Amino acid sequence: MLKRVEKKFYVLFIGLFFVFACNIGTTAPAEPAFDATKAVLELEATSMALQLTQTTMDNQAKPSPTVAPTLVPPTAPAEVAPTTAPSATEAPAMSEDFDTWMKSASILLFEDMAGSTDRRRYVNQALNGMGLKYVDVNDALGDYKNQILSGGPGGKGWDLIISAKENRNEVQGEFYEYLNTAINNGSAVIIEEWNMGGIGGGKLSKVTGKCGVKFDKDWIAKEIDDHLIFPINGTNPIHHIPNSGISLTNPTIYWGSYPGSRMKLTPGSEAIPLWGLYPNTQNSALTAVSCVDGRLIIQTYSTHSFGEDRVIRMWENYIYNTLKARYDYLASQ
Repeated sequence: MLKRVEKKFYVLFIGLFFVFACNIGTTAPAEPAFDATKAVLELEATSMALQLTQTTMDNQAKPSPTVAPTLVPPTAPAEVAPTTAPSATEAPAMSEDFDTWMKSASILLFEDMAGSTDRRRYVNQALNGMGLKYVDVNDALGDYKNQILSGGPGGKGWDLIISAKENRNEVQGEFYEYLNTAINNGSAVIIEEWNMGGIGGGKLSKVTGKCGVKFDKDWIAKEIDDHLIFPINGTNPIHHIPNSGISLTNPTIYWGSYPGSRMKLTPGSEAIPLWGLYPNTQNSALTAVSCVDGRLIIQTYSTHSFGEDRVIRMWENYIYNTLKARYDYLASQ
């Protein structure tokens, strides 16, 4: 750029010098005298203008410098809760209090006394008295099996399954496998099983082993006093919520001399004894226990062996407390 300016400056200087020489040789009085200082200043101004013009043209011709971008670490996106429907073993959010939730709990009832013509059913009366909705398969084994395997409404798991086997029908074998699976998946289960001596070593043992109990001996009642059962540690909520003051000392002798079976605890068992043949029994001669964090109750006495009003209230306590345990289980997931 400087070379171009110097060349233009040289040409301009030669031109001015030629003019100056011509003025010296001219004697016409009308022309003003040559002012050398002014000419130099004009020459410098012209040169400066040419230099600024050339600089501007050069800057326009040059490409803009490339500036390296500043890298900003990406911000991790906020986690979004899944919106897919829960699977059969997933627990829904517990946004309701227990009493409200209980009214919509999914309950399956098998009660083989539905086939009896001389006695009313007690377990369905307990459910009706509590104002609860339930699926009632009566004493139909095929329907009972299908409903257990269905996984409950929407396949989300039954909240409570009641297996009230009292009328000496053959609920055994595979049914206890299904019930064991339901317990593993979080359902609450109430089992009435009078024939533990006959089938306790079979598939029922999966459930009793989970509970920490096993068959003790057959319960043979020769005298009226032999039919009495007593609460064990009456501070348990199952004995007084929602009904208190329950006594099962009013036997009906409906099943004669064989009202059921006796259980005993296995070593290290965490089962809670509920009812037994003696007021102070703890480890044997038991007729009802609670286990698996309250989600499982096993009863070996026959429901109709005792007065209707008392037994129905006891069943209401069973239902209420196992549902509460189910609710707590879901809330903890």
